[in-house]
Amino acid sequence: MDKAFIKKYGTLLLLAAGAGIIFQLPYIRETFYVPIQNAMELTNAQMGMLSSGYATMATFSYFIGGAIADKFSARKLLTFSFLATGILGLWFSTFPGYNVSRLIFILMGISTIITYWSACIKATRMLGSEEEQGRLFGLQEGLRGILNALLVFGMTAAFARYTNEVAGASAAIRLCSIVVIVIGVLNFIFIEDTKKEENAESVIEVTKGLFKCLLIPKVWILVGIIFTAYSVYGLIGYVTTYAQQFYGLTATTAATLGGIRYLLQGAGGIFGGFLADKLHSRIKVIVGGCIGLIVSFGAYIVLPGNASLGGAVIANFFLGLVFIYAVRSQYFAVHQDAGIPLELSGRVSGISSALGYMPDMFMYTLVGSWMDNYGRAGYNMTWGYAMVAAALCIVLSFILSKVVKSEQK
Repeated sequence: MDKAFIKKYGTLLLLAAGAGIIFQLPYIRETFYVPIQNAMELTNAQMGMLSSGYATMATFSYFIGGAIADKFSARKLLTFSFLATGILGLWFSTFPGYNVSRLIFILMGISTIITYWSACIKATRMLGSEEEQGRLFGLQEGLRGILNALLVFGMTAAFARYTNEVAGASAAIRLCSIVVIVIGVLNFIFIEDTKKEENAESVIEVTKGLFKCLLIPKVWILVGIIFTAYSVYGLIGYVTTYAQQFYGLTATTAATLGGIRYLLQGAGGIFGGFLADKLHSRIKVIVGGCIGLIVSFGAYIVLPGNASLGGAVIANFFLGLVFIYAVRSQYFAVHQDAGIPLELSGRVSGISSALGYMPDMFMYTLVGSWMDNYGRAGYNMTWGYAMVAAALCIVLSFILSKVVKSEQK
């Protein structure tokens, strides 16, 4: 087999593993929401505050990481990120209390973003030509899903070994933390340092370039697409909690669904990527996926709270996951459609991530308070929120398409 092929896709595999698994810890609520909530005796609003603390710090870290990705070789910093995140995860596995846990999540906002995210996006773009961007990002999303699924199934097995769900959740978090540390060691061994002279700009010049990117109108449209699509992605994670509360789903089954979720990430991401290259448009995949998501979230509102309909809720959850991961696989690949130069890729990725992921700063606290105060009606408000966000994503995608066509003319 061709050595270049092995190196190309081996690097993609490692990037995918890192990009997925490192985020399991700050987003651990998606798999073990109820056990963690019970272990720490937190309200839904307090659970949301843990995520908001992480997101607030991550927002600043995205800006810094965007500049670093266009300036420095990240090998040693990548290794530090994984090791630091793994250690923070081991600390959180002791459930040290609400205030200390907030500090842990804030520190994860530094360790999981500054030295990884924008560099990962830029490295993925550099692996292939313009015609390959859809499939590269789709494969990365898909591989992330498959590797995450394996990890979550392992975490679920660790959780299920204990009759006490607090001890089980702690064991699952410890396992995840150890895997993150191992990934860090693999990054140190296999990721090559880029040459320092690759980018001769000073740190000040790179930082100025970061703010100049804010003057590009297309960058703001990209921010809007990520902001709305990411809102939908974040809200779909509440479906398993919803099924536990209103359709009789057990905690172990909910955790298992978390693993299946990542397998569907593999299917949705890879399908979305190859479809985008087939259609020669990442925008069309985003629009089609968002239409499917509007229908999927609408179904939760109309389905009655009857335990016999639990299977229908789960089936709809799976369908929505295929749509959201097809969309998510392309909202950075769409940079190619927008004509963003590769030399600005890190900075634009940093900006679009920092601003596009801002729903994390307020969304979970907001919907958590809805659920605490309004029960099932609060969940319906959450599903309505997701439907509006998906519709706005469609509008922004059409605007980007018109801007690109106008520039081409």
